[in-house]
Amino acid sequence: MTGAEGRPRWWTPRLREREVLVSLAATPGPLPAAVATWLAEGRDPASLLRAHSPDPASVVARLDPLGVRLLLPGDHGWPLAATPPDPPCAWLFVAGPAPPAAASVAVVGGRRASPLRRAAARSIGAGLARAGWCVVSGGAVGVDAAAHAGALDAGGRTVVVPGCGLNVPYPRANTGLFARVRAAGGTLASEHPPATPPRAAHFLPRNRLIAALSAAVVVVEAAEDSGSLSTARAAGSRGVGHVLVLPGAPWDPGAAGCNQLIRDGATLVRSLTDILEELGATVGGDGTSTSPVWPGLDPPARAVLTALIDGQLLSPGRLAAATDLPPAALDAALLDLELAGLVRRTTAGIQAIGLPRPRVASPTRPAPTGRPAPVTLPADVAGGRPRSCDGAAADGSPPEGAGAERRPVPSPGPRGPPRAGPSAEVLESGGSGGDDGRDD
Repeated sequence: MTGAEGRPRWWTPRLREREVLVSLAATPGPLPAAVATWLAEGRDPASLLRAHSPDPASVVARLDPLGVRLLLPGDHGWPLAATPPDPPCAWLFVAGPAPPAAASVAVVGGRRASPLRRAAARSIGAGLARAGWCVVSGGAVGVDAAAHAGALDAGGRTVVVPGCGLNVPYPRANTGLFARVRAAGGTLASEHPPATPPRAAHFLPRNRLIAALSAAVVVVEAAEDSGSLSTARAAGSRGVGHVLVLPGAPWDPGAAGCNQLIRDGATLVRSLTDILEELGATVGGDGTSTSPVWPGLDPPARAVLTALIDGQLLSPGRLAAATDLPPAALDAALLDLELAGLVRRTTAGIQAIGLPRPRVASPTRPAPTGRPAPVTLPADVAGGRPRSCDGAAADGSPPEGAGAERRPVPSPGPRGPPRAGPSAEVLESGGSGGDDGRDD
């Protein structure tokens, strides 16, 4: 019901600003980022209300049963005070604890990432969580879901920033993941009120929030037109966020955006250690070699896995040419790798879906606190052998300067998370659900 001037009848000139913002946040219409921009320019919030703007009391009554609340700038727990996004953000609908203000890392990538890239995202998410960082991502299938799952696997905290209302099951493949996030004490946060459907126009503004909620953005996979690039650029444009990128082979279309970011100055990631060092965390060293061991793999199997390291599908003929193995040895190596859950054969070709777990420290010789176990990530841009932390080759050959003392990276201040702990991590073959073809 509206008055003569088209305003809701509950509106009065003395209505508190908070009530106006509650009503405005739940009003269908322009994008929340556009409304926030108008407010930042000095527009009166009450002037932006519409005839169909809901009563603030009814908004709160609808949010409570959903376990959702509205956070506004100045509220306790508002996470964007120190790092406001551009365009600005005027409110957040939140389910769960408020997102941490300075102890989060975003892990992002494409929906159609290879199984190996999803495994890397899951590994990074778990490693960051074990080191005390909250993992932020967009809740999409592919890399996003793998990063969230990795953080949960490690008993850590994660924040999902969808491009729709928090009660909208999108993407449906990740409905169970979102329930797991809530059950584990994680957070869902969105600018959009409940029941807002996902639309293409929502996702680029959503990406700026992911960047603003994070001290760093790790790009695991990105094609030339990937939405993940906008997240990285949002972090870089503010001048306060770190951009870290996993490289890929030049012929891998899923790595084209990653390689471009590195060319533009982003930090190349070889391991979890690179990420923690960039964040200012101190990574200890004891002078011992950290080259990973791939247990149970003979030289032919190593050759096959190295040829498949960029996650691309190779036909048996191309794989034979790449490894120079005779047919019998190639078949035996593929069988060993299949039984280990590291590759799969399909009608389209052969693809790596995971990497062997590196050996972990024995119970009598625990790994040094604060130093992650070596993690092997996809091969570098030059197409060379994949490297673990400290530059060790994935086939077990020693790193350059093995045995030399590794000095802790100095930090200008306490930029790390409030707690820290061992961050031993491995690549896992688990990933996320199928591609729904919409979210970017």
